[in-house]
Amino acid sequence: MRNIVKAECSSCSGTGLYCGFCEPRGTAVVCLTCDGTGCQQISYVPFERRKGKHGIQTVSRSRGSFIATGVGATGRPVTYREFEEGKMPT
Repeated sequence: MRNIVKAECSSCSGTGLYCGFCEPRGTAVVCLTCDGTGCQQISYVPFERRKGKHGIQTVSRSRGSFIATGVGATGRPVTYREFEEGKMPT
């Protein structure tokens, strides 16, 4: 079940107004992100439990996500079963 909550607009900090470099001093425009309301609706699915994933035998830590510094698996892996039981790779 998806939940919806209201949060302060991240673009205008809840004012409903935007003042950028194109607006003359003392002039604001209605925020395009929230349409002047000052809030945004955020929807999310509450976390209940970690879901299973088919076809996995081993789980490792990641080297990172920046190709220039290296990506992929690193360290000592654990079996998928061990991971499901709460053990983490090192």
